[in-house]
Amino acid sequence: MAAALANDSPKYRNSLICCSPRSVEESISSSSTSGCVSAEESIDSNYIPKSITIKNLKIDSTATREEIEKAIIQCKELVLSSPQCSDERKWLVRYLVELRLRLEDLKDADGQIRSKVTIKGHHFEQQTNISNRKQYCDHCSGVIWSIVQSSYICSDCGYVCHYKCVDDVCRVCAHVVMTEKGQFEMHICPEKGLAAQDYKCAECQTTLTFKDSWNEPRLCDYTGMYFCTTCHWNDLFAIPARVIHNWDWDKRCVSRLAYQMLSISWTQPYVDVENVNCKLFSFIAELEWVHKMRKDLEWMKRYLCACPEGTSLLSPLFVQLGDVNKKYSMSHLQAINDGSLETQLTELTEICRAHITKCRLCSGKGYLCEVCSNNEVLYPFDSGAIMCDRCNSMYHRGCLLRKAQKCLKCVRIDARKKCNVEDDVDANLEYDIDKFIQ
Repeated sequence: MAAALANDSPKYRNSLICCSPRSVEESISSSSTSGCVSAEESIDSNYIPKSITIKNLKIDSTATREEIEKAIIQCKELVLSSPQCSDERKWLVRYLVELRLRLEDLKDADGQIRSKVTIKGHHFEQQTNISNRKQYCDHCSGVIWSIVQSSYICSDCGYVCHYKCVDDVCRVCAHVVMTEKGQFEMHICPEKGLAAQDYKCAECQTTLTFKDSWNEPRLCDYTGMYFCTTCHWNDLFAIPARVIHNWDWDKRCVSRLAYQMLSISWTQPYVDVENVNCKLFSFIAELEWVHKMRKDLEWMKRYLCACPEGTSLLSPLFVQLGDVNKKYSMSHLQAINDGSLETQLTELTEICRAHITKCRLCSGKGYLCEVCSNNEVLYPFDSGAIMCDRCNSMYHRGCLLRKAQKCLKCVRIDARKKCNVEDDVDANLEYDIDKFIQ
């Protein structure tokens, strides 16, 4: 029984006390102890043996105190009448424990359960339609029996906890933390050591020691801080700093806070690759190609926003990648690594290019090369065209090379400025001479 509980709880996952370490996806070994449900059945907390489905023991999360007390009495009678070591008795014993836990919750709340709770930036809402997926409390790391135990979930970061644990939550909402920071941690595992933390958990301030295997310190690879086993479940996630500096997509162990922060911010444009590591474009050809396409989309966006028909082409992908802040989201970088973003961008740019070149309003805002003076319309996103940084004039690349990369419009502007300066100097000299004669 103890071994099954140790393997079942995320608190002891991959820890020293775990009898058979396993990953999150692995199933839990079944237990043959009398009065205890097997682990295979416990994965689905809404499971009911076929032999007792006709007895209508299952209650929903909105049951009253009287209904729960009646169900407890009926469950006790069924436990005594069921065969020993049978699946039916195992399920009934577990269900009896769940009913008693639910009754204690209602007694603490005077028979009423709060539907919404706000604490530490969390906006908790009572879970009513719970899926069959097994859930664990983020505060105590215990199993949430969804059949009878009431629980809360934060609508912003997904923090899940028991009804009894909601008032003791010490973790600030991950959505609030990321909103205040507005960026990822760009230093690779900025570890300071346990001494800098006074040998306490960075979240709940629990004392950490390597001598106690029940509360071993666990390092978060994202924040570089040490956490206790209750606040660190060995969740695996890709680290943004390792991706930007080394293009390393291997998943590493992070704390629950870091896991929630990365999950809710994975699609947000927080990464400025040019400022953090501009050399990455030289090593990752796909990233360099996407970076060039973003510049083209930025110019296309100016044409489409001014066209009544072109605004319909501004898809969410176009708006994010064509943004002038030139930042990337981790989901886009992951799509670049997978190769899926290249196909989407190619289709998107072809559609936008076809509209701009065929639309009478958009094509009228094109440029003509002053050197060759032909009728080919040039656009800033054309690969065979080049724009002057000073006056925004467009030329063919070959035509500008023949002119020694000197913009004809800029030459005229400089000559005109030079003439104006000479005229001003002559006027000042005449004025000074008249004043000297007087």
